[in-house]
Amino acid sequence: MRNTEKILKEAEKYKNLPTNELKKVIKSYKSLSKSNSDIYNFLFSFVVMMISAFFLMEVTIGLLLILMLFHYLFFWEYLHKYKKVKLVSDDDKEEIDEIVSVLEKYLRDKENKKTP
Repeated sequence: MRNTEKILKEAEKYKNLPTNELKKVIKSYKSLSKSNSDIYNFLFSFVVMMISAFFLMEVTIGLLLILMLFHYLFFWEYLHKYKKVKLVSDDDKEEIDEIVSVLEKYLRDKENKKTP
């Protein structure tokens, strides 16, 4: 029950926004929800690690292969799969998806009021 109240309270903040602004808010919540996906987490951690390595070390083929192996074993296998570390947790993703559904309902209601 507490989560439902929290979700409705969050969605109420955006209820009175203009239609275009509400669409932007929904889009931003959806993109935040997508950052829970495995491919997003893999690519994000991989890109951050590679960019850091490029700034800190001399780039060679051997270094790239070692970094890819390290990324796969440590970031992907250990942190992501074993420890369940993600940019957006599964619980937060569920809340975000519920907020999006409430906001989309508000958007449909606004659009229905505009068209007679």
